[in-house]
Amino acid sequence: MIAGVLLGLGASACWALANVAVARAARSVGSFRGLLWAQVVGAAIAAIVSAVVDRPQWSAGPALAGWVAVAGVAALLAYVCLFYAFEHGKLTIAVPIMSSWAVLSAALSIALFGERLGGAQFAGGAVVIAGALVVSRFAQPKAAGAAPGPTPRWLIASLGASVGFGVLIPVIARLVPAFGSVGSVAVVYLADIAIGLPVALLLRIGLKPPSGRDWLPVLAAGLFETAGFACITIGSRVAPLALVSPFASLASAFTVLYAWAVLRERPARAVLAGAALVCAGVVVLAL
Repeated sequence: MIAGVLLGLGASACWALANVAVARAARSVGSFRGLLWAQVVGAAIAAIVSAVVDRPQWSAGPALAGWVAVAGVAALLAYVCLFYAFEHGKLTIAVPIMSSWAVLSAALSIALFGERLGGAQFAGGAVVIAGALVVSRFAQPKAAGAAPGPTPRWLIASLGASVGFGVLIPVIARLVPAFGSVGSVAVVYLADIAIGLPVALLLRIGLKPPSGRDWLPVLAAGLFETAGFACITIGSRVAPLALVSPFASLASAFTVLYAWAVLRERPARAVLAGAALVCAGVVVLAL
């Protein structure tokens, strides 16, 4: 049990570090370049780890190909929006909005996969939604008497990331039997790249490899994002997932705390209150 708790906390810490690294990578080399090369790194790491820890039951068929395609599209939406929002926005605002993916993920698990949630999970989902609405409402400070301006694109991207991850997380569960727990992450990254790369080339988006010190945040983003998946996967093998998941769900809280304490982001008190609601709701939803 203790090992499961520690691995859950490890997943949370890795994903919080990944959020910080993604923000730095996106601001150093741009959203699309940072995303491509971070996923190349992540896919390589996941493939190596999968060869050691996974025991996949390889199978092929139209259904599996369909799930891979859905996962690739969802991952592309999620990660493009994630990198864009972190490049242009504030972590203390973007992260809580993105964390609402847990509500959509739970809803899809009920509708598509027949899972059941208890009263506490429904309450947690309601808290997440309430917190995300508070964050969105007070994200942009307005001068007294000033007319409301247009919604920033990075704020819309934060919502897009929550939708992408909300679809992606339950779909990954359909890939695990065929590719393994960590191998599924590599497959998702590769499907994301296979779908997104032609689009980027068609739009003539620069994708050359980073150079010099710009590689550091890109490598860190790929490493920590994949390490988070590995921690929660291994943790679920040594302890019940119901015990591991809530601790892994603390990544949003850790990220907001880092942005507030280290990056000196100082959003309105209402935004911090909404962020706290989201973080608490995500933990309850994972119970």
